[in-house]
Amino acid sequence: MTRAALIFGGISTEHDISCKSADNVISVLGDRLELVLVGITKDGAWHLVPPGTSPLAAWEDDASLPGVALVPGAGLVELPAGGEARPLAVDVALPILHGQGGEDGTIQGALDVAGVPYVGCGVMASSICVDKDSAHRLAAAAGVRSPRCEVLWRGASPEDRAAAVASCGGFPVFVKPARGGSSIGVSRAADEAAYERALEAAFALDEKVAVEEAITGIEVGCAVVGDAAHGIWMGEPDEIVVPEDGFFAIHLEKDPSANTELRCPSELPADVLARVREAGARVYEALGCEGLARVDLFVTPEGEVVFNEVNTMPGLTTYSRFPQMMRVAGHELGDVLMGIVKDRLARA
Repeated sequence: MTRAALIFGGISTEHDISCKSADNVISVLGDRLELVLVGITKDGAWHLVPPGTSPLAAWEDDASLPGVALVPGAGLVELPAGGEARPLAVDVALPILHGQGGEDGTIQGALDVAGVPYVGCGVMASSICVDKDSAHRLAAAAGVRSPRCEVLWRGASPEDRAAAVASCGGFPVFVKPARGGSSIGVSRAADEAAYERALEAAFALDEKVAVEEAITGIEVGCAVVGDAAHGIWMGEPDEIVVPEDGFFAIHLEKDPSANTELRCPSELPADVLARVREAGARVYEALGCEGLARVDLFVTPEGEVVFNEVNTMPGLTTYSRFPQMMRVAGHELGDVLMGIVKDRLARA
């Protein structure tokens, strides 16, 4: 049986979501792969979590757990407390990590250096997609409309802050950490006071902040699998309906649909959905994505498709959008992930 390192947790604000995603991955792959559980604490320490332990359990509080390291050219290594390091052999890694340290190319680079094959986007695609400004520029170069966007760095002058809004066409604007993997830290600002609050919230998470034109429309998503060289395919696109003057907030744990209506399949006309699929595929390939990702776009009232962002490791919880889009298209998450693992191993 294929032996796979399931890496979860991590240092980002999405640590808990990663654990929930990993818990669901275990439920759909636990009898199809020999899973080696590697948990990363919020402080960045790597631990070998005992088989059968839920990622949602209190493993972070167990000081007796062996450490784990990635060694250049030698793969994963177990570091028993008070004992000698020993190889931790795996065939492939599943880095089910979201946000900083998971979707920014760092874990991908470490796995590359260690010689461990892994599923999902590589270093370049991960680092580009997590940077909103870079991703928008490449998407626009590929012919997909992107919101007007200006970048501010921490300490930007009042004049530069005002100029960024003007360049985006004036209020309202979206303010977000420029290198983030979700809507955490994203705010909609309709006036100067809200804008200043939004900037401070975003700068608390990243020294680089993107100020974007606020696109009026419906947010749609494309769950994409594969790569440009071997072909890609998609699940059923979904759409997020937000109440007037509302704002979509991700990861509402107690009631995920409290502030929105999530429709899958989307109820948009067939011709619009065809353009959504085309734009999603074009962005995915232009940004060098592979394995799996979720491409988010907007559809304006005029039917124009506008790029929003790419999640290179989308949420895989029971209520996440990627699994739902696949399920509606007739593909269960376990089958999708096993297909990705097999494809990756075939190229190892």
